[in-house]
Amino acid sequence: MHPAVLALAIAIALLGHGLLWLGLVNRIHSWAGPRPVVDGLTLTCFLLACSLPLATAWQLWPAEWAAWAPFDADNFAAGYLWLCLALGATTLAWKPWQETRRYDPRVQRAHASEVTDVAAELGQRPLYGWKAKVCDLWPWNEALTLSVDLRQLEVPRLPLELERLTIAHITDLHMTGRVGLGFYEQLAAHVNALRPDVVAITGDIVEEPECWPWLAPTLGQLTAPLGVYFVLGNHDDFVTTDRTRELLVDAGLICLSGRTVRTEWNGVPTMLLGNELPWLPPAPDVSALPPRSELPQFRVALVHTPDQFGWCQRADVDLALAGHTHGGQVQLPVLGPVASPSRFGAKYACGVFKRGETVLHVSRGVAGKTPLRWRCPPEIALLELTGPRSAVTAPTLAGPRQSAPSS
Repeated sequence: MHPAVLALAIAIALLGHGLLWLGLVNRIHSWAGPRPVVDGLTLTCFLLACSLPLATAWQLWPAEWAAWAPFDADNFAAGYLWLCLALGATTLAWKPWQETRRYDPRVQRAHASEVTDVAAELGQRPLYGWKAKVCDLWPWNEALTLSVDLRQLEVPRLPLELERLTIAHITDLHMTGRVGLGFYEQLAAHVNALRPDVVAITGDIVEEPECWPWLAPTLGQLTAPLGVYFVLGNHDDFVTTDRTRELLVDAGLICLSGRTVRTEWNGVPTMLLGNELPWLPPAPDVSALPPRSELPQFRVALVHTPDQFGWCQRADVDLALAGHTHGGQVQLPVLGPVASPSRFGAKYACGVFKRGETVLHVSRGVAGKTPLRWRCPPEIALLELTGPRSAVTAPTLAGPRQSAPSS
C-alpha cells in the first residue's frame, strides 16, 4: 500500500475508533443507572479507547517502517483496524447527509437567528472555578453567548385558533456556580424580550443547592400569558428534586413532572404532558389518555430526553419539546455533533424531527456541566407554530421583540 494511502486509511480508522467508543459512552449516559456505575463504565471506555490503538500498533508494528502493512495481517488487531476503517469511512460518507436533515424541511418552514455576547452585555466573563477557567482558554468558546433562534414549525393538526402561537423553549441551564448568576438573569431578560405566548423549560435546571436562590431572580422573572411550564432532568436529581419543584412553583412556574394538565390556549382545549423518564418516574400513562375522537384537543409534551420520542407518539402528542443532549456542545466541521447522551447517539442531538403526526423540537440547551461550546451556541428557541394551510412567512427578529436590558 502506498504510504500516503496507508496514512489516510489509518487516519480514517482512528476516526472510526473514536466514534465507536464515543458512541458507547453516549448510550451509557442515556441509562438511568447508579451514578457510580455510569461513571465507572465511562472511565473504562476511556481507558480502552486510549489503550487499544497502542496495543494494535504494538502487535502490528514491523521491524522496519517500509515493511509495515497493518491491514494485511491475520490477527485480531488487523480485524479491529478494518472494523474501525469501515466505521470511519461510513460515517464520513453518511453523516454529512444526516446533518442536512437535522432540521426537517417538512417541518421547519423558516428560520432566523441572532447571537448575543452575554459577557459583553455584562462587562465581564462570569466563569468561576478551575474547570470553567480552563475551558475559557479556548478562544472560540461560545459558552457565554446566547443564540435566539426563531423557527417557524408546521404542526399537522394545529387548530386555526393557535396559528402563529409562539413558544419560547429553553433547557439544560445547569446552574452549578461555574457560570455566574448574571448570565441567567440575562437569559431571562432575553426570553421576556421575545414576548412569547408560552415558555417551556425541559429540565437540568439546578444541580447545586447553593444555586437554589438563583431560581426566583431568573426563571421566576419569566412571563407568558399562557403560562411558564417546566419538567426536571437527570442532573436535577443531584439535589433534592422536591425542593427544586417547590421553589419553581413558588416563583410562579407550572410543574408538569409526571403530570397531565388540561387548560385552554386561545379557547382551544389543550393538554400538557410532562415526562422525566428514565431518571424521574413516573410518566403519564398513555393508555389512560382519552382518544382524539372522544376529546379533541391540542397536545404538547415536555420531555427531558429525545429518547422519549416514541412515548410522545404513543401519547398522540402534536408537539414535543426536549433537551438533554446539548446539541453535542461541540459540533465538528462536516460531521456535526458526535457526543450526545442518547440511545440514538447524535441523531437527536438537536434539531426538528417528525414521526407520523408528532413534531419534536430538541434544543441545544443553555449551558452544561462543562462550560465549553464550539459551533454550538447556547440556544433560546422561539417556535412559531403554523398549520399546513398557512403561507410561509420568514420569521424576523424585529417586530414585537424588545431589546434585552443589559446589567
